[in-house]
Amino acid sequence: MTTKKKSNKAENPVTSKQGKSVIKSQKTWLRRITIIGAKLAVTLFFTLAIFTIYLDAKVQQTFEGQRWQVPAQVYGQIESLTIGEQLNLNHLAKSLKLNGYKKVRTVTASGQYAQSAHRIIIYRRSFAFPQTDIVSSANATQLTIDVSAGKINQLFIDDVPVTSLQLEPILLARLVPNNKEDRILTALEKTPTLLLDTLLLIEDREFYHHQGISPLGILRALYNNIIAGRTVQGGSTLTQQLVKNMFLTQERTLTRKVKEAIMAIIIEVRYSKDQLLEAYINEVYLGQHYANGIYGFGLAAKFYFGTTLEELNSAQIALLVAQVKGPSYYDPWRNPTRAKERRDLVLRLMFEENFLTVEEFKQRVSSPLSIRKDRRFKAQEYPAYLQLVKQELNQLLPSVQQKNGIRVFTGFSHLSQQFLEQTVANQLTTLEKKYKQTDLQAAMIVTDINSAEIRAVVGDRKAGYAGFNRAINAKRPIGSLIKPAIYLAALERYEQFNFATLLADEPITLTNGVDTSNKQGEQAEKAWQPKNYDGKYRHQVPLIDGLVNSLNIPTINLGMALGLDNVAKAIHLFGFDEDIVMRPSMLLGAINMSPLQINQLYLSLANQGYAEQAHTINIITSNKGETLWQYQASNAQVISTNAAYLIDYALTQVAKTGTARSLTWRLKNNDVAGKTGTSNDLRDSWFVGYDNQHLVTTWLGKDDNKPTGLTGSSGALVLFSDFIKKQGVMNKTRIKPEAIATTLFEEKTGHAVSDECDNTKAYPAISAGITVKEGCLKEKVDERSWFEKLFSD
Repeated sequence: MTTKKKSNKAENPVTSKQGKSVIKSQKTWLRRITIIGAKLAVTLFFTLAIFTIYLDAKVQQTFEGQRWQVPAQVYGQIESLTIGEQLNLNHLAKSLKLNGYKKVRTVTASGQYAQSAHRIIIYRRSFAFPQTDIVSSANATQLTIDVSAGKINQLFIDDVPVTSLQLEPILLARLVPNNKEDRILTALEKTPTLLLDTLLLIEDREFYHHQGISPLGILRALYNNIIAGRTVQGGSTLTQQLVKNMFLTQERTLTRKVKEAIMAIIIEVRYSKDQLLEAYINEVYLGQHYANGIYGFGLAAKFYFGTTLEELNSAQIALLVAQVKGPSYYDPWRNPTRAKERRDLVLRLMFEENFLTVEEFKQRVSSPLSIRKDRRFKAQEYPAYLQLVKQELNQLLPSVQQKNGIRVFTGFSHLSQQFLEQTVANQLTTLEKKYKQTDLQAAMIVTDINSAEIRAVVGDRKAGYAGFNRAINAKRPIGSLIKPAIYLAALERYEQFNFATLLADEPITLTNGVDTSNKQGEQAEKAWQPKNYDGKYRHQVPLIDGLVNSLNIPTINLGMALGLDNVAKAIHLFGFDEDIVMRPSMLLGAINMSPLQINQLYLSLANQGYAEQAHTINIITSNKGETLWQYQASNAQVISTNAAYLIDYALTQVAKTGTARSLTWRLKNNDVAGKTGTSNDLRDSWFVGYDNQHLVTTWLGKDDNKPTGLTGSSGALVLFSDFIKKQGVMNKTRIKPEAIATTLFEEKTGHAVSDECDNTKAYPAISAGITVKEGCLKEKVDERSWFEKLFSD
């Protein structure tokens, strides 16, 4: 027994050593695993921390910086109405229709108007007006306008009498940025409550209770979808959807899901729920308009229904919310049945949550989709005008700032543009038939004289043509349009020239540059023998007749007497900023200008001598309403008050007795002023005319520069007359300056006289430059017989 025990004792030390070795080995591996795990955990923690810091910086940079490249919104004229002003109610109603207002019997909602013989009631939509002298409410407002004898006699805003009010401008265009994302930024407080409630009901019921991600929400959505047998509720929170749309791509990977979850938590910590919800309603993708994506509910309302968010009914709201699930799958144009089923499902859920009454639910669920007939937004309808807007905008703001959702307010008149396009379309066809011409083209510009705002532009005979803009880019010889600048330069020298000053009208020969046809290659001056248009010579004529009847020879003699340099200075003073080749032919309009340049040249003549820059843009504001730029009138007087009155008088006579005298019967003796212009071989037909409010510049010609068969009076003047009749003539009124007096002049001598003689005529003249002679010219009587006269030297 003893021996056996000893043998057991001899084996135990070995077993014990092996066991200790195993235990020690296990502890070593456990320690190693623990250390490695700790290191990995620390590494993962720091990696996750660094990654979170990176994502946090990315979130802040995007969310607190420029979140979106938002199209610049270009608006037309903000029309102000004031008691005492003239107003045509039919014209106003037409403008409202063009701006999407509907005529009704009784006005009950924004976007409607009602009209009677002497009153119009407008429920103006809510609109954030820029800061102006007239303070307007941004909320939807009822306006009442009473008219008597063609003038406004009463104005009311929500039944409160006022002296002036403003009308909502029309949205001309949205200048979409390069990323092709189009949206209308909408503030949370401007979003209909029903839309917000329905959105949260369908997409994220626990939005105001979770912290960015919601596991319970995912389980609840899964359960509801199984019960319904279809997808009726999403699993991602609105915050996750916002993160995916704003920061991430559409790839389906685990990495993206991790990023989405982390960023959702970050964004929830940093920003309030209201901020996130506002970002979502502006960021969510809701459709595709060809190359441009439709983002946000504001633009989606325009895209699907052609209206604003505030004017949506419950069925339309349901369809918009339905689009969140899949704008392509539920496209109402391509898949109307599928879209209606989804809309009706949303309506049923709205009803179950008591968002709708029984009656409203029945009515809406049985209603059609009521989307726009054509999914295509209208192309930019006024490309010629918008080209001017873009040119000015690029001069005023850098391109980066233009993508911040700025609002650009212009002087565009929708009504004037419509009249202008109608005139060009109708009259060019008529002229082509009458004069057996083809391929006539036109350009017209309408400018408000007092404000220098360009109201309308046509750059092609085809309305809405987006190609070559002749109003801006077609530079053609201006012909006799140059003459008022020459005569004005003379009238400013009132001690030397007045309307009765006699100008020679005899054949003349001048040198006009270099004769390049000299076969010997010598530099010889080319002889120039200009003629009057009718080929006649009158020996001498009063200065005013030279302008009123557009006589070439008297004009050349006057220009040469003044000096070509002085004539060029006068042209530059009116706003023409290009170099002028100094040669006598410039006096007959051998200068190429665009209609826009001519419009600027005549604006100071029509504006009593004040040179304001013709422009389209009045105000530019940020998306928060801050004024970024505003047009400031220069009030620079470049023509003396006296000379401005005299040239205006002469241009009025042009329309009464001169080359534009057909206006007396075309406009039924309404008072306007203007000047005709015709280039060599009847290649260009010009007319610039104005009443008391509008300056209208008109050009007719052919792109291949072939003759048109039209003079200024037989071509361009006809278009001016047709447009101004449609627009409504505002008869010219001009107060005579104290320094101007109506004076008698002898026609044969040009002398001012005190007595009314047989051959005298009265003209307005600057008194300080007139020396009145007593008595009349007594002609010497030739007492010779006819026989003596016949054979005398």
